[in-house]
Amino acid sequence: MEECVLIDGDILNEIIIPTTNVDRLLPDGTRHKEEIINKSQIYITTAGWKNSFAYDKLMELLVQSMIEPDKVMIMGGTYETPVAEGLLDEDFVEQLKLQGTFKEDSFDREYRSKWSGDAENAFYSSEKFDRYRVLSQPEYEYSGRSSKSAYYVIGVDVGRIGCTTEACIFKVTPQPQGAALKSLVNIYTYEAEHFETQAINLKKLYYKYKAKIISIDANGLGIGLIDFMTRAQIDPETGDTLPPFGVEGGTSEDAIAPYRKIKGGDVEDNALYLIKANAPINTEAYSYTQTQMSSGKIKFLKDESEAKAKLMSSKVGQNMDADKRNEYLKPFVLTTILREQMLTKFGSLSSNI
Repeated sequence: MEECVLIDGDILNEIIIPTTNVDRLLPDGTRHKEEIINKSQIYITTAGWKNSFAYDKLMELLVQSMIEPDKVMIMGGTYETPVAEGLLDEDFVEQLKLQGTFKEDSFDREYRSKWSGDAENAFYSSEKFDRYRVLSQPEYEYSGRSSKSAYYVIGVDVGRIGCTTEACIFKVTPQPQGAALKSLVNIYTYEAEHFETQAINLKKLYYKYKAKIISIDANGLGIGLIDFMTRAQIDPETGDTLPPFGVEGGTSEDAIAPYRKIKGGDVEDNALYLIKANAPINTEAYSYTQTQMSSGKIKFLKDESEAKAKLMSSKVGQNMDADKRNEYLKPFVLTTILREQMLTKFGSLSSNI
């Protein structure tokens, strides 16, 4: 089983393994029960996440290797072995660690064979998140193919010096009954750019996706970005004028009040929703997200290793250079980073609600 972190445990146990449950047929027509490769299983993989089939299987085999060491063995290692053998450049590994996008958990999985897991008492479950990582393709612009009634909402977490601004693109598909289905179809990051540049980028996303609204964090740094969002800019690439964006509403009157007069004329009315969070709002938002995840109402892009495997199985992927391949996989990678943030940042949240 190659890259078994991607294997569906039920399919493996119910379909694949039973096909091996036959003694090997020898040339003379007899069967030899003691043949060493009879019913043997080999699992090869990089480390993945705890609370997964692959990790449970690893623990099962580890215990079995202690009980029956003549039948079961486990081998593992880190990047240091190929470095020592001249198969991997140590400088390359060191450069990875110095990159701004370096993530310790991801490095541990890929290079140290350490399995990642939920934070102790984590509010969000990795199992539930992974169960709904079902989206095969990011969306880069408005698409009405899946449903005429679907619309897009952009959620923005604001950063400046030392922190990225992140824009999450949600496709919302109303359902005949119950809550709408939300699909996180793309994530964009902007590195420490001037707020005016960020405002231009976000306005262009708004028009590209024909978004219903942009929801912005109005605390702290967010106020600086909102000030530019409510003013006009010139797109440096096209020379087009991007109009001021009006405020549709917000979580509190003090968040909305400074922008009430921005209406009419060339203003893009009702384009912004301002979230000025506090403890009660945070609790409600976290709980609602938990409920929606548990009921399968939020879908995410697939794991980047699965997306990469699918890409490399196609001629298009095989002909891509490294830069184009990394750009294609970026939304999948950013979804994994979001996953890590949700599992670690909210680790002690359950004790505070």
